[in-house]
Amino acid sequence: MKFTFTIFLFLCTVLAFAQPKLEMTSKGFTPIELPTPNKPNEKLIEASKSWAAFYNKQGYDVYDVTESSLKIDALKKNAYLFRNLGETFSYDITYTLNIVFNADKTYKLQFSVKQIYLKGTPVKTTIPDFFMPDGNLKEDFSDVKPTLEDTANKIAVSFSNFIVN
Repeated sequence: MKFTFTIFLFLCTVLAFAQPKLEMTSKGFTPIELPTPNKPNEKLIEASKSWAAFYNKQGYDVYDVTESSLKIDALKKNAYLFRNLGETFSYDITYTLNIVFNADKTYKLQFSVKQIYLKGTPVKTTIPDFFMPDGNLKEDFSDVKPTLEDTANKIAVSFSNFIVN
C-alpha cells in the first residue's frame, strides 16, 4: 500500500511540474493551454464547478457558463507578500479563472487579479503598478512577482489535477 501511494505521489508531482507555468507580466498573467481528459465538455464544466466549491471554501462565483467555457471568481487569502522597511505585508486577492475548453481536447486557462486587499480593505494597486513602463519589475516589488506567481500556479495545478481525475 505504501509503495502504491508513493508512486501516486511521485506521478502527481511529475505532472504538477510538467505543466506550463502562469507568468506575471505588466499586462497581467499569460494564459496557458493544457490537454483535457477524454470527457465531454458538459462533464468538464461540471468538474470545474465542483472544483470551485472544493477549492474555494470562503466562497466563489461561477458565471458566464456556456457549452465550452466558464468563469470562476474567488477570494485567495495571503496571495502575495510585500516587504517594506523590514515589515512584511500579506495581501489577499479576488481572482478570476477564465476557462475555455477547445474542440481539440485542450483548454485555455487565463488567470487574472480583479481586486487586491490589505487587511480586508480594497487597495487601488493593480498588476501594472508593479512594473515600469518598459515592462521590467520595479525594484521595490521583487517579492510580489514570485509569491503571486506561486499562488496563481498553485490554483492552476489544483484545477488541472481536479478535472483530470
